[in-house]
Amino acid sequence: MDWKGDLLFVSDPVFDRTLRLGLPLLMYPLYVLVLVLAFPDRAPVYLALVTAYIVPPVGGETLIPLAAALGYPWWLTAASFAWVDIAGCLLVALNADLLVTLPYIGPALSRAACTAGAFFERHPALRRLSYPGLVLFTVLPFAGSGGIGGALAGRLLGMGRCAVVICVSAGCVVGSALLAFGAGAAADLLRGSCTAGTVAVVLVLAGAATLLLYRVALFHKDGPPISRDR
Repeated sequence: MDWKGDLLFVSDPVFDRTLRLGLPLLMYPLYVLVLVLAFPDRAPVYLALVTAYIVPPVGGETLIPLAAALGYPWWLTAASFAWVDIAGCLLVALNADLLVTLPYIGPALSRAACTAGAFFERHPALRRLSYPGLVLFTVLPFAGSGGIGGALAGRLLGMGRCAVVICVSAGCVVGSALLAFGAGAAADLLRGSCTAGTVAVVLVLAGAATLLLYRVALFHKDGPPISRDR
């Protein structure tokens, strides 16, 4: 299905576009509001993590283990990153026709679409799985997956907007929860021993720094990375 600029909510084109842009974009200040009201002591750290996640080149596979190593709750970390991914998916699913025409954003989306297409060419079994394949694609923490990558992959697979949003949202929730829970469990286990805990934190920080440097190198070499474009 080609997601053209057809009207989705109302008959007025300007109001319709306003809704299509406003709904996903409002998810970001809504997240900030809930975070500040419900978790005021943790809000500054999570706002910094989410900002780093949205702005290239840092990805969730770096920041989620980092949050776990620093002792933050896995469920709040998973919910935060899944929320941002879902907002990105909605933004692309509802406004792909507009976004691809914008400078900087359009070429980045084109690269993301090429990466998603190449992945399904290498893994035709996932393409044949259709909806479960898109969920698995979104869950896997590799270059081209995530909220925006999943939305573009669904478009390449010929799915409708509603199906794409549901599949990608499920994949974002499962992927973020698995990564956050696994990293948090490992960090909690190793914190039982002072020496082991210190070594674990150092290793996680070293790994996060290595991934960050790798992404920075890709950013300067090939432009903005699309592994977790939001």
